[in-house]
Formats: sequence, C-alpha cells, structure tokens
Amino acid sequence: MTPQTHSTLKELQQMDQEIASIESIVGTFDEKLEEVGEPIVHLEKEVKSLKARLQEVSLEENRVELSIEERRVRSAKLQERMNSVRNVREEAAVHAELEMVKRALENDEQEAMSLLDQIRRMEERREEHEEAYQEALAEVEPKRAELTEEKETAEARLEELLSKRDTFASGIDAAERRVYESIMAGSREVAVSELTSDGACGDCFSVIPLQIQNQIRHSTGMIRCEECGVILSPESDEGIAKAEEETARIEETLRVSEEARDVERAETAAKDEAEAAAEAELAGDEIDEGASAEVAPAADPLEDVVALEAAVADDVAELLAGVAGEMAAAVAKEAEAGVEEAESTEEATVDADTEDESAASAEETNDEESDDSAATAEDEEPKEGAGEV
Repeated sequence: MTPQTHSTLKELQQMDQEIASIESIVGTFDEKLEEVGEPIVHLEKEVKSLKARLQEVSLEENRVELSIEERRVRSAKLQERMNSVRNVREEAAVHAELEMVKRALENDEQEAMSLLDQIRRMEERREEHEEAYQEALAEVEPKRAELTEEKETAEARLEELLSKRDTFASGIDAAERRVYESIMAGSREVAVSELTSDGACGDCFSVIPLQIQNQIRHSTGMIRCEECGVILSPESDEGIAKAEEETARIEETLRVSEEARDVERAETAAKDEAEAAAEAELAGDEIDEGASAEVAPAADPLEDVVALEAAVADDVAELLAGVAGEMAAAVAKEAEAGVEEAESTEEATVDADTEDESAASAEETNDEESDDSAATAEDEEPKEGAGEV
C-alpha cells in the first residue's frame, strides 16, 4: 500500500466514525422527545377519553329524548281515545295502556335528567383537563420544537455524510475497500491503525516484529496485525506529535505523583519523629518520678530502724504469748491428773475400812478362825492398797 492509500483509508475511517457518531445521536432524539412529551401524554389521553365518553352519553341522552317525545305523543293519542271510548271494557284497556305509557315516560324523564347532569359534570372535567393540557403543551412545546429541529439537522447532516462517503469510497481500490469494509462489518470502530512510537499496533498495542515494521514503512502491500486484524500503517507526523504529547502528559503525571509521595513520606517521617520525641520525653519524666520515689524514703534512716524494732518486738510478743499458752495448758493438764489420783486413793482407803469391819465381825463369829482370818486380812490389806495405787 502506498502512503496515499493509507491516507485514503484513514480518511474513509474518519468519515465512518463520524457517521456512526451522528447515527447514535439521531437514535437518542426519539427517547428525548418521548421524555419531554411525557407530562402531556397522560393529559391528552384523558381529554380524548372524556370526549369519547361525553359523545356516548350525549347519544344516549338524545335517544332518551326521542323516547320521551314518542311517549308523549302516544300519551296524547291515548288521552284523545279516552274521550271516544264506547264501553267500560275499552275504557279500562285504554286507561291501563295510558298508565303504562305515563310510567315509562316518567322513567325516561328521570333518566334524561340523570344523563344531563352526567353530561354537565363531564363537560366541566373536560374543560379542566383541556386547560391543564394546554398549559402543559405551552410549556413543553418549545423544548419539543427545539429537539425536533436538532433531530432534523442531525438527519440532514447524516444524509450528507452518507452521500459524501459513497462518493469518496468509489475512488478507492475495490480490493482494498473490500478488506476495509470486511473489518468494519464486525461492529468495529477501527480498521486502519498507525504504528506507535515504540513499534506496537495502535489498536491492540501488541508489539510488531522489526522486520514487519520495516515492511509497513517501505512496502506497498497491505499488512494487517496478527493479533487484532487491523490494517497497519506507518506513523504519521500527527500521530508522532500525539504520541509525544501523551508521553509528556504521562511523565508529568508521574512527576506530580512522585512529588506528592515525597511530600507524604516527609510528613510521615516528621510525624514519626515527633511521636518518638514525645515518647522519649514521657519516658524521661517517668524515670525522674521513679528516682524521686526511690530517694525519698532514704532521706530518714531512723524511721526504718524504729519500724524494724517494732516489727521484731511484735514477733517476740507473739512467740512469748504462744509459749505461755502452752505452759498454762501443761500445768492445767498436770493438775487434772493429780486430782484424779487423789480421788483414786480416797476410794482405796474407803474400801480398806470396809474390809477391816468385815474382818472384825468374822473374828467375833468364829473365834477359831479369827486368828487365821486376821492374819490373812493383814496380809491382803497391803496387797490391795498397792494394787489401788
């Protein structure tokens, strides 16, 4: 492909992109017009509905009026006939029919009055709705007229571009145009893309091999991207300028971002230093308070000695009290044992006296055996005393 062909296809692509943009704009006008006219659509429907209903009620009222007129005529004829009856039977029949016609006439008249009242109220509602509709229409109509004018202008511009595009496309090589249109037929917006400054596809940004880049810049054939399928063209002066502008913009953005990060880091470091200084100052205050607390008791050592002596005296008093308690308990226990021993000795003495009396009595009863009994009693008495002890 020659540079002229590349330029032609790019121009055709720009025209297609503009056409697609205008078609998109034209497609939104119907929705905008519907949105603008929405407030009056409901009122318009109500007005039309009231008119139709009013027409129906009016027709019904006309029918009832005709029926009333007919019944009045019939009633008048029956009244005349009553004046010319010839017998009672005929009079009764005419009278019955006349009464029936009168009742029907009364019903029709009541219905007519109801329909007239209904028509009056519907007329009032219709007038109110028509007035509201006219006010809303007066408010909406300028906007709708403006949108309609914009739509017509866009449609005219679209027709002009389509005609210009057909004329322009007819001057392009048929084979190249078919390739171009086959790419655009896939609902794509780009069919021709320039190489970027670093040798990548301008559409999918995949890197193009150096040999193919050289062919794109110097060959006359049509070369397409292997990744996205667009037609590749050399960098144009405009494309290079845009790339340089984009590069400068990115570098400026990076620089500003880096400066902002530096400022943030500096603020963070200053904040950390301030916190560290505050913590160090707080720790120093705590150390000073601890040192003061430790030094204060050492200022009067006599108080410590007095307190220690008081504590030792309390301990000694508790120990002596414990020993005295134990000694008192031992003395009480020994005294109790002495009392029990004395009671046992007294009981032994009483028993010995009883035995002496028995022995004396035995001596008086049996003289022959008294000597032996007395000797025996004297031998046993010490033994029993020893046993008791």
